[in-house]
Amino acid sequence: MSDNIEDSINSYSVEQLKQLIQTAEDAIEQKKAGEIEALRDQMFKMADQYDMTPEEVINYSGRRKRSPGKPKYRNPDNPEQTWTGRGKRPGWLRQADDIEVFRIPE
Repeated sequence: MSDNIEDSINSYSVEQLKQLIQTAEDAIEQKKAGEIEALRDQMFKMADQYDMTPEEVINYSGRRKRSPGKPKYRNPDNPEQTWTGRGKRPGWLRQADDIEVFRIPE
């Protein structure tokens, strides 16, 4: 703050300072509301450019949803353990020389 403002504030009474704080808080809320409204309008315009609703823009991930893949490999020691071939190879399959031995017939 500049020295003039500080000097002026120092001359205020406690009641005047409380009123100043309230006035400043009200001004902040009004300014914030105006900026949010402008942002909202801008968001609606941009969403409209892409033929989307604002909700679609907010929830848009940019990635296509991937379906949980069909299992391609099965652990012979525990048939409940399967692997789709996507992602990191499971422990029961890591040491295998030929993973095709574990392939589930189609």
